[in-house]
Parts: sequence; C-alpha cells; structure tokens
Amino acid sequence: MVPIKSSPLSDMGNLTHDLLQGKRILSTRPTQQADNWCALLRGLGAQVDNIPMLGIEPIEDQAAIQAIKNSILDFDQTDVAIFVSQNAVRYGVDWLEDYWPQLPQGPRFLAIGAATASALEKRGIPCEQSGNTMNSEELLRLPWLQQLDGKRVLIFRGSGGRPLIGDTLSDRGARVTYCELYRRVLPPEAATSLAEYKFQPDIISVHSGETLDNLVTCIRQINRNTLFETALICPSIRVANRANELGFARCYSALNAGDNAMLETLRKALG
Repeated sequence: MVPIKSSPLSDMGNLTHDLLQGKRILSTRPTQQADNWCALLRGLGAQVDNIPMLGIEPIEDQAAIQAIKNSILDFDQTDVAIFVSQNAVRYGVDWLEDYWPQLPQGPRFLAIGAATASALEKRGIPCEQSGNTMNSEELLRLPWLQQLDGKRVLIFRGSGGRPLIGDTLSDRGARVTYCELYRRVLPPEAATSLAEYKFQPDIISVHSGETLDNLVTCIRQINRNTLFETALICPSIRVANRANELGFARCYSALNAGDNAMLETLRKALG
C-alpha cells in the first residue's frame, strides 16, 4: 500500500474526542520523550501504552568527548549550526552553555523538524527557517544553502546519523563537521516488554527510522507478526516507505515527527 501523506494540523478541535475514545495506541518513543505524546493521546480519550524501541545514551568514549569539546571551542568559527533532533539540542546546547555563556553572533541556526525547532527556541536560540516543519530534504532546498564555498557547517547529531545533509552540503562547497553527542541503542528489555504486551493495538506510532528498525527486530524475534497488520504512523514518507518494505501493510506518513503532525496523521488513519 502506498503511504498516505498528511496535511498540517490547522485546528486541534478538528480531532474529536470521540475519534480516539477507547482506541488503543502503542507508542515506541524513548522514555524521556514519551510523556507529552502519551499525555496528549490520553487527553483525547485513547488508551496508550509506551514500549520504548529506542534508547538514548550520552557519548562516553574519551576520544569522542574530546572531539565534541574541540567543536564547541571552535564554535565562533561556525557559519551554520544544524540540530537534527531534540536530543541533539539537549546535549549540544548543554555543551555550548558550558563554554559559551554568551553565544557568538556569527552562526545561523537550523533544526530538523518542529519538535527540534521548538526545543532549540526553548533554550533561547532562534531557529532560522520558514515554519517549524522542515525535514532534511526541505532544509537542503533553502536558497542560501545552495552555494556554500568555504562556509563552516557544524551538524549536531547522534553517532552514525543519516549522512544526507552533510554529504550534500559538502558537495556544495561547505566544510562540514559532525558534533556527535549521543548514541542510539535498542533497549535491552524491549523485546521482552513487547512479548508481554497482551493487546493488539489499533495504532502503532514510530518517530524515527531507527525506532522502526528496532520495532521490526523485536516483532520478528518474538514472532508477533500480527503487529504488522496494525496501522503504523510514521514521521515521514521515507520512514513509511521503509515500513512498507519491512512488512507493515498500512503505513501513514506525517509531515514531521512533531506531535501536531503525528496527531493529524493518526486522525486520518482512524478516520
């Protein structure tokens, strides 16, 4: 089935309480990021369970920590700073605040996704983009990022993240450096928790491609293939297409991983 692309959420009132009343939704977000999403769904009448399929751990290797420190100390030479996730904001801004009580005036700040932009702005850093729904592909279409001869770009991300932005900007002449702040892991209890989950949910939500991969790994490990029949809410067309390839029959793609966009797509899946 071809994934369905949703439209932005324009009026929360359009999502009626009756639509979610009694529906069971399985969330797969990391523990530290699940509260708002689950509370939003419960507030609309859903029964929500969260089984984290992604864990976030700070970098601990001393060589990697020194690389982070070097990037932060040189931050005043950065022209463009890109944050790819809320975790990149969480760890990256902590580092910046330790070494730069007052941020340099030079860097222009960009964020991938509404939630990341919001997290950045809550830390007092204005995000330079049109709207808060930008994904990687949309960021790369920004006119002022088309020619970057010699410009320094610092990308705050987890280790081994998606290379699209860095590779593309390098091809456009930028000098790209990655500031890799954390690593993503499959929680050791994930498969057991999923095996002990006795329900067949109406909806499963995943907020990243790696979360999806981990979920599929656990489903196959415990032979719970009926979960592939559940409607799956994804944060992008790319992730929805990947879900289709991995065996999910009903995949729905949001504009981004923000709560509003994911909620609007969930509404479409139930409607």
